Amino acid sequence: MNRLKRNCILLAALFFSCFPLLSSPIPLLPLDQNIGQVIEAEPNSIEQTAKTALSQSYSLSWIETYIPSSMRTGFVFTYDRLLASLLPLKQLQVAASIQRGHLFEIPFCYHEPTYGYGSMTWMLNEDGHFVLLSLSVHE
Repeated sequence: MNRLKRNCILLAALFFSCFPLLSSPIPLLPLDQNIGQVIEAEPNSIEQTAKTALSQSYSLSWIETYIPSSMRTGFVFTYDRLLASLLPLKQLQVAASIQRGHLFEIPFCYHEPTYGYGSMTWMLNEDGHFVLLSLSVHE
């Protein structure tokens, strides 16, 4: 009987060591087909900055907050209609940033009113704040 208990305990330990996801205390977030692994953005991270920007209404204040002053005219010319019709996004998810030199690409997706995905390119400016340089959206 002791041998049977020992074998059951060993089998259970082996099972849970092979499948750590079943015993993980960390909630699992989905894997999106277009952006990859969805993450919970950490406070003050570039992912949280991107998520906050996409969750707000597009306005002059939004432009002044996120766009470097040297790029504002060109940015508005390029993205004004897109952002005015798109923001604020609901049911928004982000993936981990991808660093490319001094640039950070943030993949994102949204599920309302329909599914769409895209990416934002950010840079850390000389004041230590993240500024938005470009974005792309696919619906």
